[in-house]
Amino acid sequence: MIVYNLACDHLHPFEGWFGSPADFENQRDRDLVECPVCGSTTVERKLHAPRINMGAQQSAASANSEARAASESKQSAAIAVAAEATHAAMNSGNDIDIAKLREAMVTFAANVRENTEYVGEKFAEEARAMHYGEKPLKGIRGRADKETAQELREEGITFQSLPFPVDFPNTH
Repeated sequence: MIVYNLACDHLHPFEGWFGSPADFENQRDRDLVECPVCGSTTVERKLHAPRINMGAQQSAASANSEARAASESKQSAAIAVAAEATHAAMNSGNDIDIAKLREAMVTFAANVRENTEYVGEKFAEEARAMHYGEKPLKGIRGRADKETAQELREEGITFQSLPFPVDFPNTH
């Protein structure tokens, strides 16, 4: 599932859960997505903190469970910080505080770089290997074309495209 931050034409913020970007667009175009405050069906997506691919679910008894839990906790904290900063930037009256929004994006990008490994064009290969238990779970980032991304989704591999580039290798 994908969680989108949404807002109606009256600037009422709310969340929506969708199976895919196409599901959101389909429901929105058929006026099935409406603001819970005013009922407006003129709705648009807003900036949101995406989920970073952490691989497939494994049993609690696996050797990776503690490392995975720590990594997910760190990831959740990073997303929460970015989401809070984004929320503050977008909800300071009717004006977006560009400086706070930029700071939130920089913080989020830094957390993504620090908590994931850059795998470049091997993203799909690495994601599949982790999903099918051939490699240990870890946070990764990289590139995939639209067709490959769709194939990964059809295989049940969860990942999120980022709204800005953070796909360069770690500098440390």
